[in-house]
Amino acid sequence: LIVARLLIGAAVYLLLVLLLLRAQARAALRAVGFGVAALAIVLAHPPGARATDLADYFPPGVPGYDIWRGVTVASRLHPLTDPPGVHAGSFLIRPALEEGIGYDDNVLGGARGRGASNVVTRPSVLIGSDWSRDSLGAYLSLADARYLELPRQDRTDWTASLGAGIDVGRDRLSLAVSHMSLHENRTDIDAIAADAPIAYRVDDARAAYALSLNRLSVTPNIDVSTYRYEATTILGVPASQASRDRDVVRGGVTLRYDFAPDRGLLLLTRATGSRYTVPQPGSPSRDSTGYEVLAGLDYDYDGIWRWRLLAGWEQRDFVARQYGTHAAPIVEGGAIWTPTGLTTLTATLSRSIEDAAQEGVGGYTLTSAKLSLDHEYLRDVLLRASAGVQNAVYTEGGGNQTALTLGAGATWLLDRNVRLSATYGFSAQDGTRNPALAVSGRSIRNVFMLTMRFAL
Repeated sequence: LIVARLLIGAAVYLLLVLLLLRAQARAALRAVGFGVAALAIVLAHPPGARATDLADYFPPGVPGYDIWRGVTVASRLHPLTDPPGVHAGSFLIRPALEEGIGYDDNVLGGARGRGASNVVTRPSVLIGSDWSRDSLGAYLSLADARYLELPRQDRTDWTASLGAGIDVGRDRLSLAVSHMSLHENRTDIDAIAADAPIAYRVDDARAAYALSLNRLSVTPNIDVSTYRYEATTILGVPASQASRDRDVVRGGVTLRYDFAPDRGLLLLTRATGSRYTVPQPGSPSRDSTGYEVLAGLDYDYDGIWRWRLLAGWEQRDFVARQYGTHAAPIVEGGAIWTPTGLTTLTATLSRSIEDAAQEGVGGYTLTSAKLSLDHEYLRDVLLRASAGVQNAVYTEGGGNQTALTLGAGATWLLDRNVRLSATYGFSAQDGTRNPALAVSGRSIRNVFMLTMRFAL
């Protein structure tokens, strides 16, 4: 039985190998050898997977996009105030609608802010199975933002995902697909200085097979994503963004060894192949192959402390000699401290290599840290405060950016179906003078929002 399960895992990994070979023949071959070597060396260690930014668009309950979030005061179950959902056979349907009004005093993120009142509408529906084994989930959401004084900044995003978890004995196969129609805001890190939000689409498919071998688990996984960008204008001049279109294949093996319940050692190896589909005439190719190794610990101390920390090395080899090799130490971590049943402190830390939007820049190293405090002031009143920082350092003289964010909010659970939230967000962004970036120099932004949420 163990041999059969290992053969299944090997088949999944072989699929990863073939896809990587097709995407980046010679460079991917080195990546495959790297992954196999790492698997052979550490067949006694562990899972944890870096949550990609795509996973942040989906709530818990969508198989394949579940990430390590832990349980906080805000996310835990509140039986007396949580909406019960609508039962349809063996499925539970959770529809919701959010309607918010607010004011953003620096919509464009420049040194001289232009403010605007905004109205945000967010309908969504989460569907999940209620089976004793296996799971099937779907999520559909829409976010429409209207800026009354700056109508060119209006945008409508939507996301859809379908995921399944299939139990195979003690093992588990996870499959998921999603489509996201999004916009890049001028105030984002690495944003282009466009006159309006840049529309782009992401299609993603992923699979993972978790083999459980007593205390040891081995999880080969693969993720295929496509990014497609729409044209925009910069200072009124049309600017194609097709040169940013790319296909990304990412796969690897995660190993976990549990030396005690909810306490395990982790080892993660990944290989990534990026292929840009519309190269800029006369510009060097930004196609690349990346390799990552992360090792660390996942530890739960009687529910009071829960933390995970992985550290390692990432390297990207570019096809073009102008970009060469980009390598850096990387980190993925998170911790949740629950000193009392009414308070939760959550911290996250990450450092990774990302693709750059700027032409002539191979990429950048992004370091992010965030601290959030959730407190249940009353049974039906939740308070939240947060602080975060991001720093992007670009290659090829692309400069750097630093962003500081602060936030505070309160949520009043009126009843099981209605809740009212008031939030405030402050951000300060600074960076070297770079005409390609929307934010160069110092920028201050304040956002106020009042939101009513209806759910069944």
